[in-house]
Amino acid sequence: MLSMFSDTGKSIMETTESKETDTVRIPYQEIFPISFFTGINIMSENMSEPTLSRTWHWSPIEGLNPEGAIRKKDHFIRQEIARMSIHPETGISPTLRRKKGIVIGVARAVSTEMYHILPGNLTAEEMDTAKLAVGDDGDAIVIKDDVESKWKEELSKPLNLSETEKKVIPKLHLLATGMIPLQGYSLLTVLYHYNYQSEEAFTAVEELVWAGCDQLSWWWKEDLTALRDAMWYNAGHPVKISFKKETACSNTVKQLLVEAGLGSAAAMLPFLEPEVRKAKSYITLLETVSLIFKSEGGGCNWEILSEMMAYLENFPVWMPTEIVTVNNAPTHLRSLDTRKKVVASIKECCMRNACHVALCFGFYMAMVEKGDQFQGAKNLKTFSSLMALKKTHFGYYFLGTELFLDYCAYEFVLAEARQDFVDVVFGLPSPDSPKRDYC
Repeated sequence: MLSMFSDTGKSIMETTESKETDTVRIPYQEIFPISFFTGINIMSENMSEPTLSRTWHWSPIEGLNPEGAIRKKDHFIRQEIARMSIHPETGISPTLRRKKGIVIGVARAVSTEMYHILPGNLTAEEMDTAKLAVGDDGDAIVIKDDVESKWKEELSKPLNLSETEKKVIPKLHLLATGMIPLQGYSLLTVLYHYNYQSEEAFTAVEELVWAGCDQLSWWWKEDLTALRDAMWYNAGHPVKISFKKETACSNTVKQLLVEAGLGSAAAMLPFLEPEVRKAKSYITLLETVSLIFKSEGGGCNWEILSEMMAYLENFPVWMPTEIVTVNNAPTHLRSLDTRKKVVASIKECCMRNACHVALCFGFYMAMVEKGDQFQGAKNLKTFSSLMALKKTHFGYYFLGTELFLDYCAYEFVLAEARQDFVDVVFGLPSPDSPKRDYC
């Protein structure tokens, strides 16, 4: 008898040992050269990055409702240009200083409104006191009376945006729409706001935004490294890490990016650990092929994996090491008190059972390539975690394709038997009757 899917083993709890293996249930009459497959059991917030210099600190506009921030973006820009004059970087020209101020001002205005950023969402070490405030009329933005004279002087200077700057700002607006979730994505994947490992995610958005805008894109490209640093690192750095991580895990944010036209950014969200994405792919495959297996008296059972995936919902994605007490947790899962531990057990489960999933995928691919269809599941061919099984577990994958051929042979024999019955009862078919294909 062929032994099928085990659970995650002793790392989950000894109490599951009785479930570790199930034998394949062979139908009443064995009809295949290889017995048909009929049963499966599948069983920081604390970061090391340095605090930003005062050049990049964030001053909230006092009294401003986040919903009105984009309309006030000129004031955000004016404030950041002033900050860069008061706390200048060394070795950069006034022109580049202004460009950085525009980039950061737009980014913070857009992020404030789109992600409802409030003072409480900023880290205390990187938040400066308010310099601007909503006036008595509830609309105008005014300089606060208690700010230092140098701030009053800089904030009183007219902005005087050039025609090129006015045309560039909508492009920066679109870039800024992806800033907070992309920083969260980078923090979750490589532990940094923006570095060479996560750069591809950011540059994909840039290429989308600047496509077909050669006359404007030079404004960005001539100071590419400096402006990337301003947009993707400095502008959003003062926002709390946990806030950015949570944003990257939101389906609502994904839809927001889709509606904004940032499909390349939306495609990476919501963030899920690769191990969890793989488990979801495995379950989707098993749900798909189980319909065929059940039709032959067998089936698939992935209750243990599904139980662990459901248990994982108790643990926020953006806090993988946070200890969570789950009420009425199953006894065999109680030792898994952080998301990181649950994900590790899911990973182990998938690794232990990958060979059997490969068999199912071979069966699935053989059926799809023949032209038959599983309802709504043909896109499983695009799942990288499933396609990888063809290489890593080719023997089982090939066995799955062979089992599909056996299944076809059995279906053909049944069809012939049914037709013979019709021929005897109702007479022979006419010579024009279509011939039945053999798989």
